[in-house]
Amino acid sequence: MKTQALQYYMHDGPTAFRFELAGDLNHEGARRLDQDWRTASSALGDRRLIVDTTFVTGVDEQRRALITRWHREGAWLVANSKASRALAEAILGQALPGSPPSARDATVSDCTWLPFRASFLARAVTLVLLATMVFPVEMNAATLKSETLTAWEDYLQTANVNLQDRIRPGGSFLWTLEDAGRAASVRGGEIVVVPAIGQNPTKAPGGLIHHWMGAMFVSNVTLDDVLEVTHDYDHYKQFYRPSVIESKLIDRGNSDDKFSMLLMNKALFLKTVLDADYQVTNVRLDDRRFYSISTTTRVQEIEEYGQPGEHQIAEGEGRGYIWKLHSIARLEQRDDGVYVELEAIVLSRDIPAAARFVVDPIVRRVSRNSLLISLHQTEEAVGGQLADLARSARVPASVEQVRSVPASPSSKSSAFTRVH
Repeated sequence: MKTQALQYYMHDGPTAFRFELAGDLNHEGARRLDQDWRTASSALGDRRLIVDTTFVTGVDEQRRALITRWHREGAWLVANSKASRALAEAILGQALPGSPPSARDATVSDCTWLPFRASFLARAVTLVLLATMVFPVEMNAATLKSETLTAWEDYLQTANVNLQDRIRPGGSFLWTLEDAGRAASVRGGEIVVVPAIGQNPTKAPGGLIHHWMGAMFVSNVTLDDVLEVTHDYDHYKQFYRPSVIESKLIDRGNSDDKFSMLLMNKALFLKTVLDADYQVTNVRLDDRRFYSISTTTRVQEIEEYGQPGEHQIAEGEGRGYIWKLHSIARLEQRDDGVYVELEAIVLSRDIPAAARFVVDPIVRRVSRNSLLISLHQTEEAVGGQLADLARSARVPASVEQVRSVPASPSSKSSAFTRVH
């Protein structure tokens, strides 16, 4: 079989997270695969990781370590052909077990749409459909039209009216607390992400508007603890990696901030880097409630990022995965912690009707998971900042203790380690 570049599909099902692989697992493919797994694993929970290698055509020696590590960490390998089974067993050095329990008990919703697992005839038919419908959606250029932009601005006006209703005296500031079940889930530690009420995405002339709501509760922290992270734009590239490649504060005013980010956007095996500038308005209602509005003032795609031919596409041109970004964050300190809510609103190109049945589920899944992972990474960043402060607070005491005790080689070494 001719060697093919690695392709893979990630399926976020209710009982299992599946990777389906096809092609040659070479250095670049393994690097991308491991990077995507590190991003997705933050939202895995108690679901089983299943790695289907049925259509893997080859794995070099160095890349075998990735499969071996996943297996050692509890992943279930699936290989439904004699050749792929022999390859998997050669990698692991042991016989491959049968189907995982979560695969045997899976419902139809756990199955993936990619043609890797179908019969040869079904794969051929599906590949033709994908080649004629899906890939033109990705490859052909799109242009942001004035009527699309007008519809976007009208939608944001409605979102702003809803926000003003929430922040007025007597208004329902937190969406989380409007439903008892949702409030219990969030208060219990679950990150809740759902599409906004109504049609989602909303059809606009030549585009689509995606609107998602997310909420979480961070216990044993203050409002200022969370704001210290969300306002630290220079460190977004650490807090939200690998999606954020670079981040930088441009200007900080009394209530308005400006910053920039390079975002890695992945969809259907293609990678697009977005270079965007943001305008943020911050409003502190009182000592326990805060909200902010963030919107892009510029979004440009970068083609061939990191390659000799790297270049920017004009604003409003390109593939059109993301033309505009807008978010509304609401934070309230109560119940021995902070409730964090985030509304994410995105303008993208329209999807032709012929390809919508394939692309729509992916767009919805990517939108949901992006918001879920972003909230989870914010929680981790807050915890990391507090841990750093706690360690810093202990350093002076440790130094004084070392000074007051006769030095020994072991004590000097310990003090040096703590200070650094």
